[in-house]
Amino acid sequence: MAQATPDRVQTARRRFFDEGAAPRGLVPETILRSWQRCAGLGLSQSAKPAVEPLAAPAFREICEKHEALRRVCLPEVKALYADARATGSIVILTGPDGMILEALGSADFLDKAARVALRPGVPWSERMTGTNAIGTAMIEGRAVEVRGAEHFFAPHRVLSCSAVPIIDPFGKIAGVMDLSGEATVHHVHALGMVRMVVDQIEHRLFEREFPG
Repeated sequence: MAQATPDRVQTARRRFFDEGAAPRGLVPETILRSWQRCAGLGLSQSAKPAVEPLAAPAFREICEKHEALRRVCLPEVKALYADARATGSIVILTGPDGMILEALGSADFLDKAARVALRPGVPWSERMTGTNAIGTAMIEGRAVEVRGAEHFFAPHRVLSCSAVPIIDPFGKIAGVMDLSGEATVHHVHALGMVRMVVDQIEHRLFEREFPG
């Protein structure tokens, strides 16, 4: 498929959301499948996602539940953070349900991301926040990029996100690592960088479970 340029994505959105057609060849099949799932859930692309951060006590409880995951991922989160700051991006770690546990990076972009609820304590599953790299990677079980207007909800078109699920030694999703930045900037190596750190995390998870 040719690269999904902004014009092609807008054409795809018109065909899908206004005409009810499947715009094959205009956006990746991963994106189209996700749009179809979200439409099937009754989500409206023009609405603002109905998500609010968890209250502090509930968020602390979630963080304690996933403390082992956070500890294992911390070296990679910090390594990605160094790159994220330089490129005006943020590093996100979620639990297995898409709940954001950590968000580190560019202060300016953190502020913009918070305005569309890309912040700790908010769930980024497809059911809650439509097509997005975190939620879609969880469902697809593999690395996913979602750029600009490929996001289901219109307010999220300011984002360009690259996410990779973290698979534990037993084949289950332990969490998701994501690198998000401005949709206007082409983040060429983002997905490759996230894949690399997730490989390292998965290796450490395996060694912890099955010490040599």
